[in-house]
Amino acid sequence: MRFEDSLVIHAPAKEVWDFLLDVNRFATCMPGVDQIAQIDERTFDGLITASVGPMSGKFQFRAHIVDSKPPTELAANVEGTDSVTKSKLTADVQMTLTAKSEAETELHQRANVEIKGRLAILGDMVVRATASLLLDEFGKRLRQQLETPPSEQGT
Repeated sequence: MRFEDSLVIHAPAKEVWDFLLDVNRFATCMPGVDQIAQIDERTFDGLITASVGPMSGKFQFRAHIVDSKPPTELAANVEGTDSVTKSKLTADVQMTLTAKSEAETELHQRANVEIKGRLAILGDMVVRATASLLLDEFGKRLRQQLETPPSEQGT
């Protein structure tokens, strides 16, 4: 499955970049993340609770930054296994930051996701709907973390 999304964040590109590379801050934007641990500069392990259709479980995952061109491009690979169904998930994720102005950044995200096992049986529509909800919530949380309220700008 392929997912693609863009959102504009009212924050400078460097600030958005730094946020995305801070695993603890980034994790606050990901729905369901229960644990996150930095293994090294480019590798992170975590645990996420997720529900897909009628099934829910915990995914142990490892994310690895495979390419980085600061402060505009980031590519990562994510692999995980569901604790209940033992389904496997792999994802190749690319993020591109484009400065729209000094105080506004567009974040474009692309992901190719492959699911094997019982979760794959649920079908494309259920998994795609769940992923869309997660992407929307990620965007909302990211904006809340990075955007300065209008009443505080210019002070």
